[in-house]
Amino acid sequence: MAPEWARLCRGEGFAIEGDDIQVMLAAGRHQRVSVADRGTSYELHSIVARPAVVDAIGDVPLRAWRRNRSALLVGFRIDKRRRLVGQAWVPKVGLTAAEFQAYVRRVAVESDRFEYLLTGADNE
Repeated sequence: MAPEWARLCRGEGFAIEGDDIQVMLAAGRHQRVSVADRGTSYELHSIVARPAVVDAIGDVPLRAWRRNRSALLVGFRIDKRRRLVGQAWVPKVGLTAAEFQAYVRRVAVESDRFEYLLTGADNE
């Protein structure tokens, strides 16, 4: 049985794969967004860079902090596995498909943009 949020994410540019949504972006790029049900909200997160990239670049935590200062819906952090991730929380009360899709797309776009700025690639 599909998770409850899956019905909110049926549309062009989205492909549901288990607990993840593959979001198709411009110029053939794509970004995977994971969804976790937290009771009264959904937690969305997307990997921006794996530990090897974070270690190789060195100042990734500072760059994430700078981006967070001006971010609106998406925040960036180093997770417990030492990956740089973009994330957002979506309250369930009154949630529409259009709103959920806007959050998912924003997490995907901002994570992909940060990944490109750090690596110049589309790895995630």
